[in-house]
Amino acid sequence: MNRFDLIVVGGGPSGIFAAITAAQRGFKVALLEKNKRIGNKILVAGSGKCNLTHTGKPKEFLDKYGANGKFLKEALNKYSPDALKIFFKDNGLPLTLVEESGKYFPHTFSSLDVLNLLKKQMLNLKVEIIENIKIQKIEKNLEEFCIQTDSETYFCENLVLSTGGKSYPGTGTTGDGYIIAKELGHKIVPPRPALTPLYVKNYVFQDLSGISFQDVEIVIWKDNKKIVEKRGPVLLTHTNFSGPGILDNSRYVENESYLEINYVNKEYESLNRELIDETNIDGKKNVKKFLLKYSLPERFVKIVLKEIEIDEALKLAELSKEKRESLVRYLTSYKMEITKVGSFEMAMVTKGGIALDEINSKTMESKKVKNLYLVGEIVDIDGDTGGYNIQAACSMGVLAGKSMKRKERD
Repeated sequence: MNRFDLIVVGGGPSGIFAAITAAQRGFKVALLEKNKRIGNKILVAGSGKCNLTHTGKPKEFLDKYGANGKFLKEALNKYSPDALKIFFKDNGLPLTLVEESGKYFPHTFSSLDVLNLLKKQMLNLKVEIIENIKIQKIEKNLEEFCIQTDSETYFCENLVLSTGGKSYPGTGTTGDGYIIAKELGHKIVPPRPALTPLYVKNYVFQDLSGISFQDVEIVIWKDNKKIVEKRGPVLLTHTNFSGPGILDNSRYVENESYLEINYVNKEYESLNRELIDETNIDGKKNVKKFLLKYSLPERFVKIVLKEIEIDEALKLAELSKEKRESLVRYLTSYKMEITKVGSFEMAMVTKGGIALDEINSKTMESKKVKNLYLVGEIVDIDGDTGGYNIQAACSMGVLAGKSMKRKERD
């Protein structure tokens, strides 16, 4: 009989850690995965290098998940970044810190090594891994769940839904779990792509693909109000703005939002005053040479001057007040209309999912259905780039695995 103490639906990091944790407690566990293999999302994490977590204490992590961060307090306290590092070290794959980014990777920088380790752990704990299986229906009958698949029917006392969101659909995360959760009585916050590039109206940097700016100020505006203001790297591509700073801010974009990038990290008034002072000191210096002292790429400067219709050979003393102010505004506080965010195919995570007010944050158990646990990207949690999303997934999985109960058997 296909009867288990726990069945995990979805073989991403949250589901795997829930399975491992419950199996360590003596649960009979099965993990069902619709893909031909578990861990597809793990394999693409960090461009195949698998950025697992980040520097900082759990309290510092909470700010990285926006307004919903407080929901993760219990999960991160019960299974902290340090605990995740210890897990991998104790199992023969210590993590390496990349100092300049604060990111932790396996010391081999291989996602495959991470997946192989996790699979080995589950097999050692006798977790039954069933791949290439499609869920057709899940029902709760009295004290157990009935899971109908395209091959067999399974029964369990505890059920973990960890099917992921809709980002990177090529890895199998196509939103199936939302349908299951909805059928089990849960409301879904509409899923949207997050951690994506941003497209703006009249993008002018098509020929500057690959040029980047480190640690610049990025602001998202809506209705003349700052929605979010963060610092981070910006990358210019053929069609859009990208880079970690843009990806992080994309999580806050709504309809009719605007993007502002401060390329020189100076306030409008400060840069305007410096330009005026330099004009008074050396009015014969050309505008382009003045701008290059701010470590701006020369090709970028040329595009900016062309946009404002300033000849790059123009002397500072010949620069009109109107052109000077337009130039300063372009470099410090120019608002660009955001036309769209990247698609789910480009998104690293999904914003939205199962509503958090229907989940007990101290256990990850559904408030609607007893013994149903909801973890990972399927819930309405999304974080910044840098390992925050995998850490949250692992912590939620462990919390669920520690919280569930099973009937004692004779």
